[in-house]
Amino acid sequence: MSFSRRFDLLIAGTILMAASTAAHADMGSAPVDIGLYGGIEGGFLHQSTEAVNGFGIVAPGGSIGEALIEPENGWFAGGMIGYARPNTNLMGLPVSRIEGYVLFGRTEDNVGASAAPYGDLTIKSADGYANVVGGVRASTSVERRTIEAGVRFERDEYSYEGGSLKDEPVRSNRNLTRVLSPFFRYMEEDTETEVRGCCSAFRSASVDNKMYGLMAAIEPEYWHTSRIALVGRLGVGVYGYSVDGSFRSYSQSPFIPDPFAASVSDDESGVGFRGSLGAALKFKLTEASRLETFAEADYFSAVGTAAFSNAIPTNGRASHVEIDDMWELRAGVRLTIGFGDAR
Repeated sequence: MSFSRRFDLLIAGTILMAASTAAHADMGSAPVDIGLYGGIEGGFLHQSTEAVNGFGIVAPGGSIGEALIEPENGWFAGGMIGYARPNTNLMGLPVSRIEGYVLFGRTEDNVGASAAPYGDLTIKSADGYANVVGGVRASTSVERRTIEAGVRFERDEYSYEGGSLKDEPVRSNRNLTRVLSPFFRYMEEDTETEVRGCCSAFRSASVDNKMYGLMAAIEPEYWHTSRIALVGRLGVGVYGYSVDGSFRSYSQSPFIPDPFAASVSDDESGVGFRGSLGAALKFKLTEASRLETFAEADYFSAVGTAAFSNAIPTNGRASHVEIDDMWELRAGVRLTIGFGDAR
């Protein structure tokens, strides 16, 4: 192996390690005809799904409301590594590229409140049996963490322009990539609530989502100039999900046993639908490197979140897992570098 090739592989390893693992993957064609390539990405993450109820707020007039927390905004980062070899069947499959990716994301939010004059703050135990009224200060924080890993089997289809009898046809500025991608996604939601008054009451939950699915996508690519391309992504898929939730409450009560102490477990499972839509501007930095500014949206029809016992005195339902849909938006920058024969 030549020194330059060893140097290229060393740089590739450094880039992938810096990404903390391998990305939701580049859009469109690879920066190499034959060989390895890798990339890193990161940016803004938005996840919109069911809000989590933290504690109850009793107004001076006696009406009861819930403090809701929506951890919608955060960040994501990831990376990928792939291998391209056109005009052949990799691993015996009708594909010209194979990519592996990992994506990390995190969103969080918190809310706090103080009791209004002649008002109260209230919180129920995890099982819904005990109710604490008379809180002076309360706070709830929610954090959601996401990790997704998958393999993308891809086939690049290039258009060619006709030449003369003496000339070979040349590749046009329009390409299409077909993708089939099995994936695994793990989402964890942690909630912590504290209400302080004459004594302190605490309530917490951890909800884990596991999704196993398969996506199919097409990615059209149009090179407006030799250096700038417009790329898109349209995908659909299905997944099986399994959601497990554990809920706990306790207090600093002088009574033994603690009347507020309780723990509840709940689980749900089923099948969900996933849709994906994305667009990017791709800039050709060098013959073997690409920079993308992109926005991608994913829709999940079934995601589990925590639903605590509510603040209504006459409703004693225990804390449980709530299944709802979720929209996820990622907007950021992606760098892809090839270490084989450049296009």
